[in-house]
Amino acid sequence: MDDFNAPEQPSIRHRIQSAYLHELKAEGRPPVSLFKFCQILGISERDFFSEYSSLEAVEIHWWRHMMDGLIQSVESGAEWPSFSARHRMLAFLFAFTTAALDHRSLLLLRMGHANPLTAVPEWSGLEDRFEAFAKSVLMLGRQQGEIASRGPVTAVYPKAMKLLLRSVVAYNLKDESPKFERTDAFIEKSVAVFFDVMGRQVLDSGFDLLRFLLPGMNKCA
Repeated sequence: MDDFNAPEQPSIRHRIQSAYLHELKAEGRPPVSLFKFCQILGISERDFFSEYSSLEAVEIHWWRHMMDGLIQSVESGAEWPSFSARHRMLAFLFAFTTAALDHRSLLLLRMGHANPLTAVPEWSGLEDRFEAFAKSVLMLGRQQGEIASRGPVTAVYPKAMKLLLRSVVAYNLKDESPKFERTDAFIEKSVAVFFDVMGRQVLDSGFDLLRFLLPGMNKCA
């Protein structure tokens, strides 16, 4: 007789992902040997390659999956349909930094010493998914008149949003203020600058961001 109350066994994919992330967090580096990694898990290399093309792909997929879940969460909010493009980006970035508290050790490994201008290979899937999300937000902004159409320059805006995301993460990882209050302020002022640049009001928000950054530059440097 089948035991309908027996707990469902984790899939091979889930076991691989959990073991990979555990070693990454515990050792500060990903698994070095695929063979040894499979031995520890008690699976064959064939089992591994039926799920992932490489060890590196495990983390890339995990970050992309994390981004997918976060986007679905913010888009399912009751007030989301009424948000402007600017408020949608604000809501997303606030949600991202909140969710990031559960993965701060991984963020420190990947972004703790990274330059926001430099792509992080492990984030390729996450950033591809975020760029698609940003395009939908920016399209709404153009439809509602928040964002000016500037021909070929407009095509650069989604890439700029990726720099905004990296900058927020980099700032947050160095933020020592209570409950990361300065990160929240940085998000608000940075989004204001980006949307004013894409709109028509760059000077006021740009000076406001500079006034915010300069007093706290030493604290978050």
